[in-house]
Amino acid sequence: MIARLVLENFMAHARTELELGPGVTALTGPNNVGKSAVVEALRCLAQNPTPRHVIRHGAKEARVSVELDDGTRVVWIRKKAGAGYQLWRPGAEAPEEFWKLGRGGVPDEIREALRLETVVLENRDDAIDVHLGNQRRPIFLLDEPPSTAAAFFAASSESAHLLAMQDSLKRRAADARRDQAKATARLSAIEDALDRLSGLPDLDLALAEARDKEELLRRSGEGIPALEDWLSRRTELKRGAEAAARRARVLEPLAAPPAPAPVDRLAALGRDLRSARVARESTQARATALATLSEPATPAATARPAGILAELRGLLRQRAAVLARTAALAPLAEAPAPASTLRVAELAQGIRALKAKEKALSGRFAALAGLRESPTVRKADALAEILRRLSESRAAQDAARKASEDCAARLETLRAEIAARLDAVGVCPTCGAGLELHRFIREDA
Repeated sequence: MIARLVLENFMAHARTELELGPGVTALTGPNNVGKSAVVEALRCLAQNPTPRHVIRHGAKEARVSVELDDGTRVVWIRKKAGAGYQLWRPGAEAPEEFWKLGRGGVPDEIREALRLETVVLENRDDAIDVHLGNQRRPIFLLDEPPSTAAAFFAASSESAHLLAMQDSLKRRAADARRDQAKATARLSAIEDALDRLSGLPDLDLALAEARDKEELLRRSGEGIPALEDWLSRRTELKRGAEAAARRARVLEPLAAPPAPAPVDRLAALGRDLRSARVARESTQARATALATLSEPATPAATARPAGILAELRGLLRQRAAVLARTAALAPLAEAPAPASTLRVAELAQGIRALKAKEKALSGRFAALAGLRESPTVRKADALAEILRRLSESRAAQDAARKASEDCAARLETLRAEIAARLDAVGVCPTCGAGLELHRFIREDA
């Protein structure tokens, strides 16, 4: 009897452990929580069905482990390349592993340990599973005709079991003999192939010698470019030596050259000539640049700068007078402390503010003096119509804004409801991935 069930990376289960009690076990709960996946995991463990997608998204393999009440542990492992079993017997340090089982293959050791075999009937092709049910057929034979139930109970007798076991033993013995014949033929073919390969040692020696010679040729080939470069350089040096010897023979009868005269004056003239050439090029460049320019504009009147200059001269004369007055007053005693001038300062500030207002009003009067009289509004019906349309437009705009705000509030409410529903579901029941809100609602919508 199964005492504990563990699902790892199986469909929507990342890791789920179930402790099973004695008797019949029933799984209940809401939809999409993984009940059918638990039943499917037990079927995969007992029957090793044809490959289907049971590996959880992002994992490399799925595992279904059961621990029996006698301490035996059976593990079904589904990888992308195939499925296999591990059988841990009580007290064993390492498991027995079974791989390369083929489609629907379950080792006899696993069948004997699990004891979850189905019952095969003579009058139907599919077998009856008396151990596992689902929500549509929770109890076997409940929706079957009486003839099927009678055939099941007949097949469940001891004699029927013995006959079924005998037929199964015959089939397994025939399969074993057929496999042994195939293995014997395969062994003979391998022995024939080994006999044909008896000359391989001599061929290996010949290949080794050929590799040594090839390495020697490669090393020799690597030295050829260097040797060619050396020969080419030697030829060039030889040609240079012959040319130098010919020049020496030609120059041998000539007399020694005279001593050179001083060249300081000539160097100075060369420098002056280069400076003159540079100056000429610079003058030509300036002339070319100035040729494209237009005539200079007529200078504007300088009355304003002259006035400013005169004012500046007056300020300088005042400054000189102040300095002279200061020098004259230096020997005098300190002036008495002045009385409070707060009221005077307030009056002066008020006068300045009134002058500023007067100046602003004068500017406004001067600007308004050139304007025409404002036209007389004779009929305001068109203006009233425009104002009415403007009011209607503003009312429609306010209504559209209110509808947009209501729609945004409704959208936020729906988004909150969808988020709460996704949080309640948790993960995808098919692949086990997380359910994020942005996968169902576009944030930019």
